[in-house]
Amino acid sequence: MSVHKKADGLFEVRWREGGRQKSVRVRSFDVAKKVQHKKLTNRDENRHLDVKKEINYKMSDLIDRYWTHYGSKKASADREKSIVEGIRSELGRKFVREVDGIAVQHWYENLTGKRGLADNTAVRHFNVMHHMMEKASTIWAPETGIDRNPASLIEVRRPDDTRERYLSEEELQRMKTALDERILRKGTKDPNQTNRRMRLIVLIAVSTGMRSAEIHRLRWTDVRYGERLLAVRAKLKKGKERFVPMTSELAEEIRRYPTVIGQDRIFPPKGGPASKRQRLEGSFEDLLERANIHDFWFHDLRHTFASWYMMNGGDLYELAKLMGHANIKMTERYAKLGRAHISKTGNTAKVIWTMMDKNEPVQEEARETANIA
Repeated sequence: MSVHKKADGLFEVRWREGGRQKSVRVRSFDVAKKVQHKKLTNRDENRHLDVKKEINYKMSDLIDRYWTHYGSKKASADREKSIVEGIRSELGRKFVREVDGIAVQHWYENLTGKRGLADNTAVRHFNVMHHMMEKASTIWAPETGIDRNPASLIEVRRPDDTRERYLSEEELQRMKTALDERILRKGTKDPNQTNRRMRLIVLIAVSTGMRSAEIHRLRWTDVRYGERLLAVRAKLKKGKERFVPMTSELAEEIRRYPTVIGQDRIFPPKGGPASKRQRLEGSFEDLLERANIHDFWFHDLRHTFASWYMMNGGDLYELAKLMGHANIKMTERYAKLGRAHISKTGNTAKVIWTMMDKNEPVQEEARETANIA
């Protein structure tokens, strides 16, 4: 730190602060010495540094707190539990203040990289992280020591919400043929329970537009044979109940499907009631390969139903009700569709079944009762 007299008669005080050279000019030498003395005093007392007390709040503690106050109370708590535990396994040992934008970016890239998650699944994980860090940087900021959400700095790869892939008539026929090929175990007359299960799940999805989670939660009491309806209880959509049409062909397929003793679900989880819903990725991908269908996801079966519904003269607002689109505010102004009216919309599913059954249908055995451990 030094004082210099300039050519214009002013005195310049120079010092370094925060790694940078700084200076100020004053009119007299006495004032310059006072400034110099003040800067020296501040330096000695470290008052020139904007030092914040570091708060050592662990990410694992933040995760526990978030789960108690928010995660456990969500309708999708089962799924969210696995997400927060995934965050804990990678970042749980860090302090919250150490989880900056770079750390969040690295964690997010690992979701689709090392863990191989699909983009839409990674977005769900990211949304949980963003919500948790938002709480950490606002209402819990005094305890966590951060005042900005590091997840807000990350650009995520969100899937295309406008995807409209659906099966053509020829693809529907090939899919139905592939579904019918492996009802029995190869070289025997014994039913192939894995493929039989997947077959009915696919047929329900394509002829009703139901979501995968909704199908897996179907109970035998949800099948209304007399009204030709399926009751849908969507846990992931605020628990709202709706009804979808059930054709006579689908009703017969469900009637023939074996029950599991002691289970009220049509498709009980193999690991028991407490296990997560069973996924079909492997067997469904094999089905698509055998049917020569490309660029197709299970959720596109839902798009297939909706697309053929509209192409057969369906009403947009009725479709929104059938599909359970609770986020379409426009449909909230309309009264709920009566069951009798909904059952009439089964015409679209009838068209889909007609297209699938242009090939010779496979005759199945009568419905049996199986005791599956």
